[in-house]
Amino acid sequence: MTKLIRSIVFAGGLLVLAGVQNASAQIQNIIEFTTTFPFSVGNTTVPAGHYTIATLDDDPHVLELRGPHTAVLFETEDATPSQAPSKDEVAFSRYGNGYVLKNIWLEGSEMGYVSKTALAELRIAKKGGSPTEHRVSGQKGSRTTAAPRTPASK
Repeated sequence: MTKLIRSIVFAGGLLVLAGVQNASAQIQNIIEFTTTFPFSVGNTTVPAGHYTIATLDDDPHVLELRGPHTAVLFETEDATPSQAPSKDEVAFSRYGNGYVLKNIWLEGSEMGYVSKTALAELRIAKKGGSPTEHRVSGQKGSRTTAAPRTPASK
């Protein structure tokens, strides 16, 4: 009986530690930013404007981009910056006149996000040639000030 209790406590402790490690690589609140240009994220193109990015509770690699009339879910992978960023930034790949949301860098973090390549990016790249990087400063926001979720538009 004591072995069973010890095993349960040990397994519970491992689960708690695994959860703490995963949480440290996530956007803890939300990142807010504004663009003066339309851009693509996933397979959706959104207009210039003010946006927020937040992680979903279910999967830290699925992020939600929200704007005044837009909500888009997109997949990401972990990315490592060459050096820890001094501020929150959202980086775009620019192909000619087309912009694609590519990276999210978090101030002081050794971890960031890179969006997975989608068909929209491949079409933009085909028209626009080699990409250049364009960065937009972000700022931390609070999840409590984020708008309520509505179904994603596509």
